[in-house]
Amino acid sequence: MIKNGEFCIYNDNEYELNEDSNGNLIIITTNRAIIDETFVDKYNSGVYSKVILPNEIGEAYDCQTYGVIKGSRVNVEKENEEYYFVGTADCKVAEALGLQRCDKYYYEGKFPKQDVEIIEEKEKIEL
Repeated sequence: MIKNGEFCIYNDNEYELNEDSNGNLIIITTNRAIIDETFVDKYNSGVYSKVILPNEIGEAYDCQTYGVIKGSRVNVEKENEEYYFVGTADCKVAEALGLQRCDKYYYEGKFPKQDVEIIEEKEKIEL
């Protein structure tokens, strides 16, 4: 799974971490196996959220996922069962990997999963 953004550990499970317009911390998940009756699906969309206090969080971190293909670093945009869809603003990397230009400064393409090394960088954040 490609993860980009802020995440936290709450009750030994990982959740996406966000803030509402009032500055409250909110944890978010689509995994029904890790929720209880205190989570709400406000828009009936399968996304469950819960307001929590900072002291309820075990660990919080920013996570960025990228890929390495033939020694070049690329952004990993999304995935399906067979491919990673990647992109870069570096025209030399795009040329070397055969990526197609999709706008003035960005190139995209897809690669079989076995050809892409996925790297997650986590940086601890303080709440």
